[in-house]
Amino acid sequence: MHSKIIALIFFFCFLGNIPASGTEYATPVAPFIWWSAGEARRLADGRIERVLTLTASPTTVIEQAEVWLRVVTPGFSRAAWHKGYWQSSEPYTLMVQSGEYTTVDIFARAGIEGKSYFAQIRVILGLATETGKEGEGLGEGPNWPEFSVRSNGEAYWPQTGHEFSLKLANAKAGSHLEVWSGQGELLDRIQCSEDVYMYTAPHDPALNRAGPAAAKPLIFVLRTDAGGAASFTQMVHRSRYAFWDKKAGLTVFAASFLCFGLAVGLIRRRERPCC
Repeated sequence: MHSKIIALIFFFCFLGNIPASGTEYATPVAPFIWWSAGEARRLADGRIERVLTLTASPTTVIEQAEVWLRVVTPGFSRAAWHKGYWQSSEPYTLMVQSGEYTTVDIFARAGIEGKSYFAQIRVILGLATETGKEGEGLGEGPNWPEFSVRSNGEAYWPQTGHEFSLKLANAKAGSHLEVWSGQGELLDRIQCSEDVYMYTAPHDPALNRAGPAAAKPLIFVLRTDAGGAASFTQMVHRSRYAFWDKKAGLTVFAASFLCFGLAVGLIRRRERPCC
């Protein structure tokens, strides 16, 4: 009898220690906004069109979203700022079209529960024509938080295996850089060194198998002291060198060099007079 009572006590204690689903052990994810870039599409007149979507992670309501574009065209002395206009608001989408080789930095600001959140992406296109206006643009932008992103690899073809350095201007950021995937998965958390955040994108076998032009987004997120966050979407291509087997390559090189040396030695030996 006593043993049954003790067993029941342990059973109810065990039930009491089981957390309800999604409560005690569920860590709430702090929100951020980021740019999701669609596939580039060539139009009949030769221009390139691309649709960008402003996304919130985790899914939440975005309020009072604004967008600005900074256009840098080769041959011009300075960048031109343009106020952007949304193509739609559910979700917030922006269309950019290229008529010439131009670098466009796209900045967004949105409110979530009374705090400001920022997102940035860079695309190589032309002047975004969704503004519906012609002109030289404005001399100054909104002075929002801005990322400076550099790679120690090929700047025109950023890829896995490259080390990226990031700095944030116009805002005070925390000590950690969050790296997220386009599927909302936290990949890494990097500590800064003297206001610079360093991150090396690891090789992705699935991306390497996807084709020579395959790419995926990496979202770099910094939490600001004001309680919001700033993000930069970096499109990373598959590695050009991930398929290389360095040991096999060195072995083949050494064998080729040895065969070449032996061939040269035999030729010279045959050319020597016999007496």
